[in-house]
Formats: sequence, C-alpha cells, structure tokens
Amino acid sequence: MATSVRELWGCYPLIPVAIKAALAAALAWLVVQPLGGPADDYSYYAPLGAVVVVSSRLTESLRSSMETVLAIAMGATLAVAARWAPLPEVVGIGLVVGIGTLLGAWKRVGSMASWVPISALFILIVGGPQPAPYVLSYLGLTALGAVVGVVVNMLAPPMPMIATRNVQKALRDLLADQLDGLADGLERDPLPTKDEWRIGESEIADKTQRAQELMEQVSSASRMNWRVRWSRSAADQQDRQNRALNHLSFLVQEMTTLLAHQENADRSLVALGPTLRPPAVHTFRTAADALRSVDSTVAGDEELAAAHRAADEFADAIRQQQDGSNGETFAAGGLVTAIRRVLASVTAEEESQPVSES
Repeated sequence: MATSVRELWGCYPLIPVAIKAALAAALAWLVVQPLGGPADDYSYYAPLGAVVVVSSRLTESLRSSMETVLAIAMGATLAVAARWAPLPEVVGIGLVVGIGTLLGAWKRVGSMASWVPISALFILIVGGPQPAPYVLSYLGLTALGAVVGVVVNMLAPPMPMIATRNVQKALRDLLADQLDGLADGLERDPLPTKDEWRIGESEIADKTQRAQELMEQVSSASRMNWRVRWSRSAADQQDRQNRALNHLSFLVQEMTTLLAHQENADRSLVALGPTLRPPAVHTFRTAADALRSVDSTVAGDEELAAAHRAADEFADAIRQQQDGSNGETFAAGGLVTAIRRVLASVTAEEESQPVSES
C-alpha cells in the first residue's frame, strides 16, 4: 500500500505539494491564533507566507522566505514614505507601483520581485492614514508563516525520485522511437526531406530539459535533504542515468542531423544509398530495442547482443563498399560509431569497451 501511494505521488507530483501547502497554511493559522492583538485582524497573512515557500525546494524555501520578507519591507517603506509625503493619493499610488517595480529588479529580491509594488499598494490602500500597525502585522505574520513553511519543508522535503525516474524512462522510450523513425525514413521512397528528418527533435529537447531540471532538484538538495541522504545510492544511479541520457540525446540528434544533410530527397549523392540502407535500418531498429530493454541503466543481454551484431554487419557492409571503391562512406561510418556509442552507454561499466571506428 505504501509503495502504491509513493508511485501515485511520483506520477502526480503536485499532489504532495498541495498536501504540504494545505498543511503549512493550517499550521501557520493555528500558530498565530494565540497571539491576539493585530494578529486577530490580519491572521490570514501567516498562511500566505507559508504557502509562498512550501512548494519550493528545501534550499530555495529558505531563500524564498528571506526574499518575501525583504520584498514586503521594501514595499512597506515605499508605502509609508508615500503616505507621509504631501502628495495626492493617485500620485502616491502611481509612484509606489512604479518605483516598487524598479526596486523589484534588485537581485536580492529574486523571484519575489512582484511583491515589492504589490505589498506597497496593499499597505498604502489598506493601511490607512496610520499604516504602522498594518505594516507590522503584514510583515511579521507573513514572516512567521514563512518560517512555518520552511519547517514543513524540512520535515517533508521535496524528493522527486519517482518523477525523475518516470521522465527518464519516457525520454529513453522517446529516443528509441526516434531511432525507429530514422529506420522508417530510410525505408521511404522517396527519402524524407531535410525538415521531415528533424520531426520529433523538439520533444526530445523538452524531455531532456525536464529530466535535467528534476535531477538538479535532487542534486541541489543533497546537503540539507535527509531524504536524499537516505536514498543516496538511488540518487547517484539516477544521476548516472541522467548523464547517459544526455549523451544519448546528443548522439541521436547527431545521427538525425547527419541523415538530414546527407540522406535526403533533395540530394543526388547520398551518404548510404540502396546498398547500405538495409543494414542501417536493421541497426537502428535493434538499437531501439536495446534502449527499450534497459533496466535501471543497463540494456538486456539479448537485445544488446543483437544490436552489436547489427552494428558489426553494418560496418562490414561499409568496408565492402569501400573495397569496391563505390563512393564516399565517411558519413555511414559516423553512423556506426554513433550507434556503438549509444550501445556503450547502456552497457554495464565492467563490460563496456572502447568504441572502435568502422
């Protein structure tokens, strides 16, 4: 049961964030209830401060809490100055919003830049002619709520291990589909155009970036996140998988670019031609099968052996064409080298061997 809940949370990472945000808001509300005084009138600012920081990574939640308090303090200063200055109210509103927007660009405010003009506007309008009680309540209660949010994040820090694993699997499957797509393109008559070869590249780039972002969350939390320390081996394995997938993405893109430029419908002199296309197709398809067979970071033995045999047969076909002086084969050799590197990235480290040129 516990495992199924973790899997559900991993597939829908917003669920634990929503639960933590709700818990932090409720706790912040309870904390301010006994305080009395102005806290009774403005107690809703404490849950607001908690929600602002609780959805961040653990290291970022500390920074977010400080940025929130700093942004409110800057906005409060602007609002009080505008209230004391002998200015028409409409001019004061315009000034605090304009100056607050400029001050929000200060790097120390970070992601809370918009809070400077917004808090200034709230204080100027809601605080009335004597804004001091409102300022202290707004600033103090939001800061207190932010502290509650940080504590909640420390007790249950974000740990996107399952989400990372799912994104990495989706990326690996997408790369396998792209290899199958290259094989399909080589079987077309006429060949794809340069633009048709590149279909799917943007989706690969998006998933690669998403996997990288999730791994950065795990890595950046490693010093303070007790959950990372307990799952160190799993985190290290995902980090290795992430590096391998980044390399895979580069290799698939490299092969796609090569075919787009050297084996398209607009060229009379192509890289492969009718003789080398069949072994290339077989190589791409077996490599795709090897990627889909990956368990953890290593491909299945049978699928990996079949892919290596196909790559060797492709290399033999290239050598035979070279012996017959049947045209230039550098591009075809580049495809073989790239495929062997793909297979090396999903081979157990103790079994991997240097990639030889065809």
